[in-house]
Amino acid sequence: MELKKGCHSVTRLAYHFTFIPKYRKRKLTGEIKKRLEGMIKFCAQVNDWKVMELDIQPDHVHLLLQANAVDSPSSIMKRIKGGTSKKLREYFPGLTETIWMKSFWAGGYFAETVG
Repeated sequence: MELKKGCHSVTRLAYHFTFIPKYRKRKLTGEIKKRLEGMIKFCAQVNDWKVMELDIQPDHVHLLLQANAVDSPSSIMKRIKGGTSKKLREYFPGLTETIWMKSFWAGGYFAETVG
């Protein structure tokens, strides 16, 4: 894990996140899994984060992510879950019928610091 240098700080912050689809539906397979992986990696690249590990199971996601000091765990999850939920429902319209709600992800998440 590398050090991140800011104007007034040097940090090494990594988080382990776990999050699930609404109702823990087993939807993260096949093409949805591939698309989700690309979306998460793109979101990390845009926000200057580093995906250290990403494991997508049919009913949950484990993400080990190195972030910047200005990004809180809640803001990271808001960007990842919010963006992927919208895009997955656009790419796969059938998801709306099986999830029954406007959000793809369950409301919460697990986060811990790593290092």
